[in-house]
Amino acid sequence: MRLYNHKRYLKLLTIATMCCLLCVSAHPAFGQRVLIPADLEVMSAIDSHTVRLAAKVSPQIPQGDLNIYGFDLEDIPIYADSVYAYRLSLLESEIPLEYNEYVRPYIDLYTIRRRKLSSKILAWSAYYFPQFEQALDREKMPMELKYLAVIESALNPAATSPVGAAGMWQFMAPTGRMYGLKTTAAYDERRDVQKSTDAAIKYLRNSYRIYGDWLLVIASYNCGPGNVNKAIRKAGGVKNFWAIQQYLPRETRGYVPAFIAATYMMNYASEHNLYPSEEVTVYGLTDTILVDNSLSLTQVANLSGVDIETLKQLNPSLRHGVIPFTNQPIVLTVPYNHSMQFTQQLANKGNNSQSETAYLAVAPAPLPTLNPKPSSPSQLTYTVRKGDHLGAIANKHGVSVAELKKWNRLRSNRIQTGQKLKVSTKA
Repeated sequence: MRLYNHKRYLKLLTIATMCCLLCVSAHPAFGQRVLIPADLEVMSAIDSHTVRLAAKVSPQIPQGDLNIYGFDLEDIPIYADSVYAYRLSLLESEIPLEYNEYVRPYIDLYTIRRRKLSSKILAWSAYYFPQFEQALDREKMPMELKYLAVIESALNPAATSPVGAAGMWQFMAPTGRMYGLKTTAAYDERRDVQKSTDAAIKYLRNSYRIYGDWLLVIASYNCGPGNVNKAIRKAGGVKNFWAIQQYLPRETRGYVPAFIAATYMMNYASEHNLYPSEEVTVYGLTDTILVDNSLSLTQVANLSGVDIETLKQLNPSLRHGVIPFTNQPIVLTVPYNHSMQFTQQLANKGNNSQSETAYLAVAPAPLPTLNPKPSSPSQLTYTVRKGDHLGAIANKHGVSVAELKKWNRLRSNRIQTGQKLKVSTKA
């Protein structure tokens, strides 16, 4: 085990000059080098943007564009409770993100014990989160609800629990049917990302009408409204998660703290030397086609030029990797350039019956890539008008909500009339 006793000072620019000492030492619990701030109270008072500025001023060894603090590969930063509480307070959220002793172990889980999984989640989020955000924005729901899929399935649409819950949002079959998700021996719409996301949003919206409290809604998503109602009665009728926590099932007691910790990790990954895994394949641009059982998955692969394994990965709703026999066509997701090839090859075959049931269904929508290629953007300034929301502004300029938030450093989906927004478009 390498031992370090090295000190470095960062000059941090705020209204007044503050100094923070970072001590590098060995952490006995993990046998790896970790960074522990010596002056923890000072650290908790520093805005994250100031820390980023200091990281640029201080000489560091570049380790990728996202490593803005110059961490070494094996560095595992850990911080005081006051730092975690302060950072959570900076997040503009409709859902209260309280920090306490129940949240800390789950932050450690994501940022220390399960770092490899967290890196994969960060990579997958580039593909799935824009889809979640679009659906949540359409229904005017809090953007932070997208983090539920992190604790439900680690953003794995093929996930199945020991009790039979399936998909990104972990629906049981009876609950899924209540929200329009069909399950057959060959096809499971609980694993369809778009359909299951819409169903999850309906469930969450209905629960909010009952409780009017997002933390109780999140708890009910895990254990059901019956258990939440029972806990509320035992707590004397108070509708507050922390007040009823002790009366909830054991798993649910940690479910809300895990949600808060996942929200923290996804927003402060760089501060913990966490970055999207390069081992994960992220498709930046996909499209959909409609097919029926007149085509096999092998034929779709041959016509589109996509290998079978990629088709299965992009379409986890196909339970056995075969196109089911149904009266209605089903939607398949393929890489965008291959969807165009599929349509052209199908037309060249001159198969009229197949071309009527298998065709380009949805116009392509750009999604973030893990390592986007540099382009030549042009930037304009948009003034928010009355009635505007991020989804409408993004659609108007052909960009995503995630991009708008990134360009303007928005922590939430809230915007105000008269606010100036930067919008980048390709020249």
